[in-house]
Amino acid sequence: MKKIDWQELTPKEMFARSGTAQSVTRLSDTAVKIGLFLLMPYVLWLSKYNDSYVETIHAKPIHLNFDGIMLTLHNLFTSANLIVHESGHGVCYLLSCPEFITFANGTLFQLALPLIVLFYYKKRHNTLGVGLALMWLAQNLIYVAWYMSYAQTPNKYPFFLGGSATHDFWYMFSQLGVLEYDGLISGTVRVLAVMLLLGSYFYLLFSAYFTKNETKIKGDY
Repeated sequence: MKKIDWQELTPKEMFARSGTAQSVTRLSDTAVKIGLFLLMPYVLWLSKYNDSYVETIHAKPIHLNFDGIMLTLHNLFTSANLIVHESGHGVCYLLSCPEFITFANGTLFQLALPLIVLFYYKKRHNTLGVGLALMWLAQNLIYVAWYMSYAQTPNKYPFFLGGSATHDFWYMFSQLGVLEYDGLISGTVRVLAVMLLLGSYFYLLFSAYFTKNETKIKGDY
């Protein structure tokens, strides 16, 4: 048997030869294909999540229709993201960060976590993990775009801010002198986020259903 010179192998080849690759969930797995297909309604629904849509559902009961089911699912994801967001603010409260950084750190934390997950799976050549991390990042960006969109009306959704809390983007945009451009900024972020969401989702879907298994043997998981 030929001895393997591990120093000559690329990180991708080392990962594949280590045996760890055998336990990685592959895009070609039936469960992954079904899961990606079931994600499609939420992905398409999330693409329309903007300020005008939120305004139509604000303070209304959730019904067991398509929008109601998707909104319930979205609220679960958003609640988890908000824990990360508020943790970012909390870190600054503990470290006595400058005020601007304190306001910005919630959003920075919220976007940093999916980027860390993305980097983790990218280093391991895990296409499924990278794609899902990109979708998570896009979902956060869509939320951030919505948050930006009412910077000039910070009390529009009291259920979110409550009491005398200061709207993050009202403060940051005011400090940067761009408050009057909040619509342009939020709209641009939303367009980019939706492009990222749809691009990463349909890439995973195409790879799972139409890429030949031979390509996955080379480490495309």
